[in-house]
Amino acid sequence: MKNILTAFCLLFSVIVFSQKNYSKIKSSKVNQERLEISEKFIDEYLNKCKRSDYSAFEKFILSKSFERQYREKGKDACEKIPELYGNIKVLNFNSAYLNKYSKDFDPTDLYVFNFTSEKLPQIKYISVWIYHDQNIIGGIWVSEEIPLGRSKYKD
Repeated sequence: MKNILTAFCLLFSVIVFSQKNYSKIKSSKVNQERLEISEKFIDEYLNKCKRSDYSAFEKFILSKSFERQYREKGKDACEKIPELYGNIKVLNFNSAYLNKYSKDFDPTDLYVFNFTSEKLPQIKYISVWIYHDQNIIGGIWVSEEIPLGRSKYKD
C-alpha cells in the first residue's frame, strides 16, 4: 500500500511541476459538457461541505483515487474551508488546459475558475481535473496560481 501511495505522490508531483505538459485549450475549443460538469461539481462539493454532508457524490463519477481521498479526508478538508478561507465565492470560468502527457492514453482536461476568499485574498483559482473517458472527476484544487502551466494561446 505504501508503494502505491508513494508512486501516486511521485506521479502527482511530476505532473504538478511539469508545466510543459499542459497546453491551454482555446476558448472556442473548450468542451462545453465537461465545463458544465466541472461547474456543477464545484457547486455540489462546496454545498456538501456547507451542509456537512460527507456522503458519496451521486451525480458525478469520481476517479478511484479521488473517491478514496474524499472518503478518507473529505470531512477534514470541508471543515477547514471556513477556517482557512472565510466566505468564498466561485466567480466565473477562467480557462481550460489539456494534459499533453496523458492525451494518448488517458486524456485529462483541467478546468480553472476564478475564486475569491475573504481571509486569503491571494487565493484566486479553483480547478477541477476531468478525464475524457466518461467525464470522470480526477480532483479539485484551490490555489494562488493557475496550476500546471501557462497558456500557449492568447484569446
